[in-house]
Amino acid sequence: MQNSYAGLYVHAPFCISKCSYCAFNSVIKPVDTSGMCSALSSELYRRINNSHLQFQTFYAGGGTPTLLPPEFWAGLVNMAVTESLKEVTIETNPASADAVDYHSLLQAGFNRISVGVQSFNDKYLHLLGRRHSADEAGNTLRQISNSGFRNISIDLMYGLPGQTPEDHRTDVEQTLRFAPQHISAYDLTLEPGTPMGDRGEKASEDICTDMYHQTDDLLMANGYIHYEVSSYALEEKYRSVHNSSYWNRTPYMGIGPSAHSFTGTSRSWNVSNISQYESALLRGELPVESSEELTHENAAHEILALGFRNTGGVDLDELERYGFRLDPAELLQTGLVSRTGNLLVPDAEGMLFADFLALKASELLTVSRV
Repeated sequence: MQNSYAGLYVHAPFCISKCSYCAFNSVIKPVDTSGMCSALSSELYRRINNSHLQFQTFYAGGGTPTLLPPEFWAGLVNMAVTESLKEVTIETNPASADAVDYHSLLQAGFNRISVGVQSFNDKYLHLLGRRHSADEAGNTLRQISNSGFRNISIDLMYGLPGQTPEDHRTDVEQTLRFAPQHISAYDLTLEPGTPMGDRGEKASEDICTDMYHQTDDLLMANGYIHYEVSSYALEEKYRSVHNSSYWNRTPYMGIGPSAHSFTGTSRSWNVSNISQYESALLRGELPVESSEELTHENAAHEILALGFRNTGGVDLDELERYGFRLDPAELLQTGLVSRTGNLLVPDAEGMLFADFLALKASELLTVSRV
């Protein structure tokens, strides 16, 4: 059977505390993490032995994956290594920096690191429930750079309650002082069941829009490429290959509690409960909770939903392959997208209105004759 290229995501569900906005599957790190390490290793081993995937990317997320030991990650990366593996990323949190040996993570095989700074303002860090200070964030970034990492991504968050465009501008300017190779700037999402979500704490839509454009203007003026609604790369080579695989519907394998997998025609997801996850693997079973086969209509709507949020755009030929035709005339009249060959490509304003464009495009879809 021919090998297929794919991404690999490993979900480490442990944090040192739960942030006020976070709806990810994470819990406070236990004293003993050996059970989770064994379970993650077991799941990856079992899945690799039953697939013909060649991993192009490895992404350790969470949670805070750097709370698990470097030697564990070295084993997982080694298990996933193929000649096609190019980008190996791990997320980290400045609050756990004192316990992390970043040089050991480089030796374990990671060549990219994503740092969850969120803000360089202590007031907003406290509001978000972050356990680090602005000074600690800066010290962490210097520590990572001194360890030898040369592909560093910084996460920022805007749209926080009480935050002004001037506050956010200061955050972006502080970020630029570290000259990271990649920046992700996220508009705060209010998730049900989180303290901030339940309180409805967020800046107004107009202020969030101002902050989005402010981010775009500042980063573009400093040489960054705005290639996805929340993503900026200092050069083309620093685009996140792994995240781009989600947006262009490249297959990926998900390892860990609640992790999702995508084959190109189906999706599956693991159980979220950590005890159930570990127990299933101890019994020799894969911890899959459920799966679904995607129809051609599902695929077409995914192409629209994902394509308008990045500069890869929507491929009209790909829609045709799934049996749908899209007349782009009305979309082009919005001024939010342009046509290059058979690609509909959003500009910065278009990416901001990606949901609107996807909904409008879905209304314009017609079934092709096969």
